[in-house]
Amino acid sequence: MENDHTNFYEKDIRELKEGLTPFPENIFVADQAWLGNYVLPLISVDLGILWPDLKGTVLHFLNPTEPYEGVIGENTTDFHTEFCTENWLAFRLTEDNQYAFLGKEEYFLSAPKHQDTIDADFTEHIKTIRDNYQRTKARFKMTGQLLPWQEDNPQSFLDTLGGELWEGNWTFMAPVPPAFEMNVDDSGEDLPNDGISMTYQGKEFRYVGEVSGYNYCGEGADAILLFYEPESRMVLFTYDWT
Repeated sequence: MENDHTNFYEKDIRELKEGLTPFPENIFVADQAWLGNYVLPLISVDLGILWPDLKGTVLHFLNPTEPYEGVIGENTTDFHTEFCTENWLAFRLTEDNQYAFLGKEEYFLSAPKHQDTIDADFTEHIKTIRDNYQRTKARFKMTGQLLPWQEDNPQSFLDTLGGELWEGNWTFMAPVPPAFEMNVDDSGEDLPNDGISMTYQGKEFRYVGEVSGYNYCGEGADAILLFYEPESRMVLFTYDWT
């Protein structure tokens, strides 16, 4: 992932700017409205902030309501696709900036097909994270801040926007889906993007940024990482758990 795509980098974003829209709505294609049962829209980012040539292209950070334990997708391997596997899920961005999921509904453990396999703790976790999200959303409408916990403890809208990749649990927790390729160069120190490069059909993904699920839902991944490949309009998520 070449760093010359952008010089923009900002961390711990607590002031909204043009192009950042928390709690976006109507972001899924019409025939996949069921996605709202499994992933929660946190904030939309107009990529023109990072890359002027992509102004008007808008991506949406998503926090899954799963997992309760482990990582998303690890208990639904029979329903993986070449784009969506353990700890990785992908979307195609439509021309009107909606997401088309490149997996199956049964990828999600809370899908109706799996109801006989989940327990009360899992169900309670789903309820808790959704309730926390709705409370934070309501508080944002009143205060303009993210308040998943105490009302005097606002959280960042984004932990980072732009900048470079970093090696973490996400790089080795699970292989990237077969449709993609990730290479990690560990030949030396101080390599750009920690030596990490990720591609789709030979085209390099651009790294958009990250945010913790905790900031919006009081629970979730420690880092939700978002990538974009402009030519294919491919959107890719992975999740870092410390």
